[in-house]
Amino acid sequence: MPAPQKPHITADSFLHTPSTNNTSTAPITIYMISGNPGLIGYYHTFLSLLSQKLNPAPQKQAQQPAFQVYGHSLGGFELTKPPAKQYDLEEQIHYVQNNLEEFLTNQLASTRAQSADTSSAPVPTEPTRPKVILIGHSVGSYIAMEILRRHRERNSNASLPSADFDIIGGIMLFPTVVDIAKSPSGQKLTRLLAFIPQLALVVGFLARVLTALVPGALLRSLIRFYMGSPPESMVETTAGFLESKRGVRQALHMAADEMQTITSDRWSDDVWGMSGVRDPVARLFFYFGRNDHWVAERTRDEIVELRGCEEGGPKMVVCEEGLPHAFVLKHSEAVARKVVDMVLDIVG
Repeated sequence: MPAPQKPHITADSFLHTPSTNNTSTAPITIYMISGNPGLIGYYHTFLSLLSQKLNPAPQKQAQQPAFQVYGHSLGGFELTKPPAKQYDLEEQIHYVQNNLEEFLTNQLASTRAQSADTSSAPVPTEPTRPKVILIGHSVGSYIAMEILRRHRERNSNASLPSADFDIIGGIMLFPTVVDIAKSPSGQKLTRLLAFIPQLALVVGFLARVLTALVPGALLRSLIRFYMGSPPESMVETTAGFLESKRGVRQALHMAADEMQTITSDRWSDDVWGMSGVRDPVARLFFYFGRNDHWVAERTRDEIVELRGCEEGGPKMVVCEEGLPHAFVLKHSEAVARKVVDMVLDIVG
């Protein structure tokens, strides 16, 4: 069997596709949806570790399915091209949904072409229907839940074109899916927005002035000091974010919309994958933090009590290891290990 391919990494994307000789069996796609700010560069280390752990040595690959790991920056946060607009939360959902569908469509077309060109097979086989597991972090979990809901509606409504793939699971890390404005940071941001309604515009302008006046080396030194000496990849991603034309403004524009949009639980039992519902849309895992400044303790406990206590329903875990909301800064290894167990539980 060929050696695993190296991940294809850019400032705005991450893709690791394991080598395989079987063109009829597509690897299961792990699709990462980032939090806010939505730069996939913050997750490169985490996704690299996840890829390594999900695709072990060739002699062990026969024991489990192959996995490809894919992620892309959210709309308005791209560093390799100027953003066309600012995106609110609803527009981000459409952006992520379109990005996922375009990726799978292109890959399926490529697989079919390879299958048709395979000289060893007299009758090329039709590739299997792609399977997807969503991973959402922070507000990315809200986006993932909305994609699950819309995916199910498309496949159950005869008047809508059905999707050409199946979402078989979702993993929500430090999820902000209900009442984000009640969290400690949400309360602070809400008060600040009431005092400065054009906060995104003001702070975005100040960030551009700062990065224009401060030399790049000094800016990176300040980032290292403020973030507590994070990995160098995090420093570069943050510097790119601050130096981008609209990144800071996009982050605050989106955050303001989150305060208005992420309120009460808006999903039915079938989206949550409750066991009493026929044909649940996906198997879900929720991993909550303690003292998470973006998730109120009471909000978390209410979600766990209401949605996490039914046999066969979504699995919910509250972290007892002190892992922070921004786990990608220094705790990617620990979270990657947990996510691997969740993924294998979903497929196994």
